[in-house]
Amino acid sequence: MNGDRLRVARQRRAMTKKHLAEMMSVTPRTITGWEADEYPPDERNLWKLSDVLGFPVSFFELDDTAKTMTEAVSFRSLTKKTAGQRDAVLAMCDIAKDVATWIAERFGIPSPAVPDLRDEDPTIAAILLRREWGLGNRPIKNMVHLLEAKGVRVFALVENCREVDACSFWSDGVPFVMLNTETSNERCRFDMAHELGHLVLHKHAAPTGRAAENEANAFASEFLMPESSVRATNVDYWSIRSLIEKKKLWNVSALALAYRLHYLGLMSEWHFKSLNIELGRRGYKNKEPDGSPKEQSEIFDAVLRVMRERGISLRFAANEMSIPEGELIGLMYGLAKLPIDGFARQAAEQRNGTHLRVVK
Repeated sequence: MNGDRLRVARQRRAMTKKHLAEMMSVTPRTITGWEADEYPPDERNLWKLSDVLGFPVSFFELDDTAKTMTEAVSFRSLTKKTAGQRDAVLAMCDIAKDVATWIAERFGIPSPAVPDLRDEDPTIAAILLRREWGLGNRPIKNMVHLLEAKGVRVFALVENCREVDACSFWSDGVPFVMLNTETSNERCRFDMAHELGHLVLHKHAAPTGRAAENEANAFASEFLMPESSVRATNVDYWSIRSLIEKKKLWNVSALALAYRLHYLGLMSEWHFKSLNIELGRRGYKNKEPDGSPKEQSEIFDAVLRVMRERGISLRFAANEMSIPEGELIGLMYGLAKLPIDGFARQAAEQRNGTHLRVVK
């Protein structure tokens, strides 16, 4: 057994060593020894670990993960989270790398094309990146498609990780973004732009804390709502109605547009505060008015299409990766239309030992 994989499974379930030890009827020191590869559990305990943690035995036999370190990840609102919540997300990042590798080995997905702009002012970095990616000042139609086209691996945060809102990190030169897809599409788009800001500005994890968050927010605002484009918008008076109407130009939230207008000096402090209060009173801070449809992943769509054509179920794919089916579904949740039932040929594929491959 590989102790590093035991660590990942335990952290994914947000369990302490003490809690797992109680579930296993062993001492916490025993769990420490197993995770440190000082001695392996016997077969009975290995199967019990599988049952308690909900991971197949084959998962514990995989090689070490490319362990995701806390300092390598840009978290949203990390200071409000418990160590267990943080570790659950870090373990989810480890599993996302495995899934990304599995997909990359079978499908022709783009190589990373995300530059290092750490020496630039956040606003200038957003302008430069738009120029490098040939976006001009045009609104970005689909942030998921854009990031995937530039080699960013986009995944959803599973249920016990969504309190983090979003996070991003680099692994072996590959950029990752993890999203809470339970929020509105407008919020998800801003989160993606925010995390893209971290990827280009903070590749080496500096600065940290509020300073880094402010820089990522400034980047995201300019990237989604270029100043020249916003200033060119002809509105005599910004009301709630005009905010809702014009936010569709950039596919952002009404609140994000109001912040942008205020930041650019196109809305007074008093006017902004009044609109902010009214947006809250109407419940528009929690439920986006006239929201746009959720953006879907082209990569997941391609994977699922091939699987569907070949009668391969998500369970079968998860078995190939040695992860629970729920973990795979969680990573795609909100980014793809997932099948409810397995496909008809699942049993035959499993019997024949067929592996998923794309024929070109």
